[in-house]
Amino acid sequence: MTSNKMLTTILPTTCLLLLGAATLAACGSDGGSFGEAASSTESALSGQACLVGTRSIRIGGRVTTVGTLATNALSMDSGAVATGDANINNTTTSQVRISGATLSGNLQIAGAAPSAANGELVNGGKITGTVTPGSATQSTLASHVVPAGTVAVTVNSGSPAASRAPGNYGAVQVNGSKLTLSSGTYNFASLTVNAGAQIVFDASTGPVDINVQGTISFNGGAASVVGSGLVTLYSNSSASNAVAINAGVGSLPATITAPNGGVSIGSRNTIIGCVGGKDVAFEPDSRQHQ
Repeated sequence: MTSNKMLTTILPTTCLLLLGAATLAACGSDGGSFGEAASSTESALSGQACLVGTRSIRIGGRVTTVGTLATNALSMDSGAVATGDANINNTTTSQVRISGATLSGNLQIAGAAPSAANGELVNGGKITGTVTPGSATQSTLASHVVPAGTVAVTVNSGSPAASRAPGNYGAVQVNGSKLTLSSGTYNFASLTVNAGAQIVFDASTGPVDINVQGTISFNGGAASVVGSGLVTLYSNSSASNAVAINAGVGSLPATITAPNGGVSIGSRNTIIGCVGGKDVAFEPDSRQHQ
């Protein structure tokens, strides 16, 4: 199994996130299905973050995340565990609430140290590392132009398996059968993968970078990665559902970035890679790791 380190240069097609002078890199995958793939990254609060919500992060019940975290408002529900150092630039309108959950790492926070007395540590919520108040920075996400094309791609149930070379396309909708995307850069107007469909990222000769001007929606179906190249999903949408990985998708080994909108990870899904958005939400029983 290969180990994919965090990148140190700013490349738009690899969905790097800026955290002040820091970056969050694209996480990759090994060959195999989404359920089999894994990746490894290095992160440190002083240099790089892997889970970024420039406005907020919500971590639902029994969710686990792994990697340095950066946000303004943080909410964690019962049984959730966030493993990694954290940077919280909370203000008077940015709340921190850890209810029956654990932040397992060191914390730098703009305001005072979270406490039970102030209602931030609730129902046994705890922070296991060192808390340093008055020392956080505002996280930001890099955005870039997506030159989407006008020719739509639709793959329906019963259609022959299809493939597309890197390039610019209109709305891409996979309703059934199979669509294969090979190594290279794609610019879409939107991307929708529905139940009963298969999408294959063939990263055997290099990264597969998917840049989308609109929304990205995974509504079920099956997905797989061929090869050891990185897979990235980027949305320029400002919608609250700029990227929606809905319940029933399973595992997705890719870095996900939506600098202008929201990222929602549905219940019982696993993201193997880094995640960044304006608002990031993990529904109960989902997972994120590197």
